[in-house]
Amino acid sequence: MNELDALRAKVDQLQGSLLATECFLNALIEALAPEQRQIVSAFYASESAAFRAALMRSTAPEATVGTFERDVDRATRLLGDPPPEVVLPDDAPFNGE
Repeated sequence: MNELDALRAKVDQLQGSLLATECFLNALIEALAPEQRQIVSAFYASESAAFRAALMRSTAPEATVGTFERDVDRATRLLGDPPPEVVLPDDAPFNGE
């Protein structure tokens, strides 16, 4: 097997692994109650914004950035919109003295 064939085989394996992971995540999302989906959606929006900022500062190829944006959009549609006033734990007010 030459180097190109080995790389193709590895890409094929990675694609299969990614598809299996995507199926698993889709099943988990479908199993969530609407309230849980809203919470996950809010956290996902926060995480994807952080990753987006990191990607924009990196030397990642345009194909990587484009695929990231496409998949974030698809996952966001699958999750549904977060409620308008979601307070994440890190943003919650502190009432300590």
